[in-house]
Amino acid sequence: MSEIGPATGEQTLVVDDEFLRLPTNVEPARTYDVLLNGGHVWSLLPSRDAETRRGQTVVPWPRALRRYLVGTADVVLREHAEDVVVATGHHVFQGVHGRQVKVTDSEGHHLILDKYGRLTVPLSAEDPESVAGFLAQVEALLTAVRDQAGFPAFICYGTLLGAVRNGRLIGHDNDVDIAYLSDQPYPVDVVRETFHLERVLRADGWHVRRGSGSRLNVRIQQEDGSHRFVDVFTAHWVGDRLYMPQDTGFDIPRDRMLPLTTVPLHGRPFPAPRDYELLLSLTYGPGWRTPDPSFKYETPRWLARRLNGWFGGLRTNRKYWDAFYGRAGRTLPTEPTHFARWVAEHYPATRPLVDLGAGNLRDSRWFARKRQAAVLSLDYTSGAMRLGRKPGKRVHRELVNLNDTRHVLSLGVRLSRTAQPVDLYARFLLNTLDADGVANVMRLASMSLRRAGYLFLEFRTLQDRGRRKAFHNDKRVFLDPDGVVRQIEDAGGRVVHRDAGLGLAPYLDEDPHVCRIVAAWSEQADGAE
Repeated sequence: MSEIGPATGEQTLVVDDEFLRLPTNVEPARTYDVLLNGGHVWSLLPSRDAETRRGQTVVPWPRALRRYLVGTADVVLREHAEDVVVATGHHVFQGVHGRQVKVTDSEGHHLILDKYGRLTVPLSAEDPESVAGFLAQVEALLTAVRDQAGFPAFICYGTLLGAVRNGRLIGHDNDVDIAYLSDQPYPVDVVRETFHLERVLRADGWHVRRGSGSRLNVRIQQEDGSHRFVDVFTAHWVGDRLYMPQDTGFDIPRDRMLPLTTVPLHGRPFPAPRDYELLLSLTYGPGWRTPDPSFKYETPRWLARRLNGWFGGLRTNRKYWDAFYGRAGRTLPTEPTHFARWVAEHYPATRPLVDLGAGNLRDSRWFARKRQAAVLSLDYTSGAMRLGRKPGKRVHRELVNLNDTRHVLSLGVRLSRTAQPVDLYARFLLNTLDADGVANVMRLASMSLRRAGYLFLEFRTLQDRGRRKAFHNDKRVFLDPDGVVRQIEDAGGRVVHRDAGLGLAPYLDEDPHVCRIVAAWSEQADGAE
């Protein structure tokens, strides 16, 4: 551990590659900020984040930060509320002396760890003009929810908290939260209503993604080409309890929420619940007026189970993929994969193709050129879609969530009615989906390929689990080819080609063990065209 003492009289902060060792006088219930080379990157709460090792109180470096911890760093621990430095130290991470630790994105923007453990660009990094422009767009979104959809809408969660505290957005936040009040008495009707709202907003030109049955996410492009996000929550009553998924459920009467009032935010009046102080107290506790960037929701188990049962969750691993394409996307290869070349060689066709999990469109472009046919490129993350700028006149992009059965059924109906039958192509897609997502792929193939066409699959097998990976992803799923075949047959398909092994998908120093399957649902002849 590094123990280079400070020259200013503060305590020495002991640091190594794995941990911070907290000074003995830190208070368990007080929030502390961690600064690296002058930049605030993380806030911790010792009672929650610290652990005891060999009689010492230590805090592990968060996983999201670790890839940035290479080089030299002056490390500061300070009290958040009082902005008082508690301890300072210095450490050379990974033994690399020739560089300084920088926690920034590819554009050089400073990053900070949010309450969900993700590194984000905080709103405090924006200049006042950019913040004003963003809030003008949020104001327009609130107006659309109110006037176009007919729902009373207001700012909520951290956005409301910052507005009431000091009339400003919370500096370490990276998005804005709004909600609307539903009068629907049953959760199923709340879900139906959110689909109505989604359609209304899309028709009004907003870029909308769905997070669950009761939560939407709106992406707003800034003047510099970057994006900010607005979460749209549904607040609704069941009996006397107001639920605002995904984290809260309180007994609060309607007359404490309506009629809405306003609170100032950066000089603009924004709609807020009538008794916003009561809502904030119930959400954040009696100390809500004291800033706490280390705050994390502790949703009771009964509430989490209830909300998940009512509204589910459709965002599995999306944060990972958004971060992946934001971090590594522009360094990914753009030439077609080995699997795409194999499909083009052994199954030449002029049919349109649907690329499921298209990523940066490398294979989509290849198929459009080889087939001289339209390619529909689908992906889960807007980060991937943004990488495929100018995809070509034959390549069309759409955001599709294969975890969302409603979305899949709608897509299946569309593809079953196209002028020409299509092929479905999915490389490494199945390794990113949960069981419901894989079942939805089979459902989509069953709906889309009854006239003609093939499902082309390449995926990592169970034998690949312990092998070297070019990209770390602890959410990756490894599949048994026999199990995939059973799912295809259970969905009414048949396998016309199957092989597995090494040497099929090498990349850099990685040679994964993969399986290739070609399946059909029509009466066309087995084998290649």
